[in-house]
Amino acid sequence: MANDEVRVAPAELTRAGDQMLRSSLAAAEAWRLEQAKLTVPEAAFGDTVSAKDVRAALHEAVDSADVTVGRLAAVLEGDMDRLYRTAFAYQKLDEEEAREFQRLHPNIPI
Repeated sequence: MANDEVRVAPAELTRAGDQMLRSSLAAAEAWRLEQAKLTVPEAAFGDTVSAKDVRAALHEAVDSADVTVGRLAAVLEGDMDRLYRTAFAYQKLDEEEAREFQRLHPNIPI
């Protein structure tokens, strides 16, 4: 029969949460910096029949990318929150078990 015990290092979960936050901030910042490069002067589209459609397609693509990066950042921040909550729960459980062990075995140092 397999051992059902789960071992978790709360500090490692916290480090992973920190990385999620850094990744979220980096993605948002990279998009903010690069988004300006996608601004095209109206004259660049020319006066052909399809110029209006090309301009609309560019704006739609930029808007879609903005939503996508925003959603990615939100997912990473959500992962960060869940990792922090999980780390806290395991840390709390470890502390409770240590207190119970100390209560049951007062002469054994932890």
